[in-house]
Amino acid sequence: MSTFLEILSPSYLLFPALLGTVIMGLVCPMVGSYLVLRRTVFLGLTLPEIAAAGVAFTFWTQQIGLLPQIPQGEHGLAMLGSLLFTFLGMGILGFLEQRGKAAAEGRLAVAYAFAGALTILFLVFNPAGQIEVLDLLKGEVIALSRGELRLLFIVFGLVFVAMLLFRREFLLTSFDRDLAFLLKGRQVIWDVLLYLLAGLIIAFGVIMAGPLLLFGFLVLPALAARPLARGMVGFVALACVIGALMAFFGFYLSVTIDLPLGPTDVALGCAILFLAHLLRVVPKTLASAMCVVLAMILVFPGCASAPPPAPFPDIKETVLWLPRPRNSTNLTLILPENNPLRSIGEMAGKISPDTRLTVMDLLREQLRQELARKGFKMSQPEQTDKRLASFPFNAESAATAARQGNLTGVLFLSDILRWGVDSKQFVSVIADFKLIRISDGATLWQRRYQRAVPTPSATNIGQASSDAAKIVARDIFL
Repeated sequence: MSTFLEILSPSYLLFPALLGTVIMGLVCPMVGSYLVLRRTVFLGLTLPEIAAAGVAFTFWTQQIGLLPQIPQGEHGLAMLGSLLFTFLGMGILGFLEQRGKAAAEGRLAVAYAFAGALTILFLVFNPAGQIEVLDLLKGEVIALSRGELRLLFIVFGLVFVAMLLFRREFLLTSFDRDLAFLLKGRQVIWDVLLYLLAGLIIAFGVIMAGPLLLFGFLVLPALAARPLARGMVGFVALACVIGALMAFFGFYLSVTIDLPLGPTDVALGCAILFLAHLLRVVPKTLASAMCVVLAMILVFPGCASAPPPAPFPDIKETVLWLPRPRNSTNLTLILPENNPLRSIGEMAGKISPDTRLTVMDLLREQLRQELARKGFKMSQPEQTDKRLASFPFNAESAATAARQGNLTGVLFLSDILRWGVDSKQFVSVIADFKLIRISDGATLWQRRYQRAVPTPSATNIGQASSDAAKIVARDIFL
């Protein structure tokens, strides 16, 4: 389990994702604060959905041949479609607002529903690219590369500087439009500039983090800061601080508890919003104590150093039985087949899908190679008795089954709890390993492996799983 201090290290594997999340958590609330002041909160929900429709539209036009196929250019095309649809949607909404057509809430509701319908329809029209488009729409902020981090820093940094430079104009036109009109006349330029900045971070943020997380960063910190702040400047500043804390601690909880980052951040933001309203009705002393206790609960357990793993016992004179790892993920973990002839054979019923290579096969082979390299004598139980192809992970039950199969020595048991290939850059792995003495069922050694395993050289999902299996087999014996 990653500790609090490990996450802060620049050498940490997911440090670019942490930094990118904090940048979005700092800048998005600054824009979202003005959306709250203008009572256009639903714009923060509608524009990400419009941007998602742009992503799906771009890949559909590429699939039908209107756009060229660009190798390794998926993110560039996605950003192009996101920007195009975001600014187009903002232009149409702005035109309807100037014409005074219907209520603002009605326009945003219709736009949200229409954008969501278009996204689904474009995915249906492009069945060949559904998986890729859905991955982009989910947002892969946890797999943010250093190049994408630089782009995110530049775009969001420019928006941050612009929001600081024109903060007075934005505050005046957002807080009291009548006063702004009396003092300076009709200030359409500030409305346009604010919405352009909002559209810019939404268009890029949807690709980097997904619509759900982006909407959470835009709205939740501002709503949480509203009951606590007393001045307009303090309101915007507090929203940015809450957004940064929401991003950091959401990332910390996601990594330590192994939860998806986007929903974790949003759930934490909702908890902060509830806490902010609670702090208004309790005495200040009690409120301060609650905040201190909450910070201790979140931070101090992560600062404790984890005990070093127990060394693997030296049992090279004993036969080590290596059964197939168990799969407790509720997924098949069958590796994708790149051979089109095999796929055709499976569809025709000539080849059974059960003969495909799985993650369990990869992991056992890598464990076998690593143990052989260390000089252990190994064998596979099913070679002695086909009924021993799998074992329960419980030590006593596994030892009993081994004795019934006339096996002697030790059992090396593996149980895969999670194997998530969220991108080609890393594989999220949780697995348990045990070494069981068959004679009495005693556990000689055990270890839980939980890590985002880097696979930077992988070109496809199958290669990522293969590279991850090698690393796991090497790391558990260190």
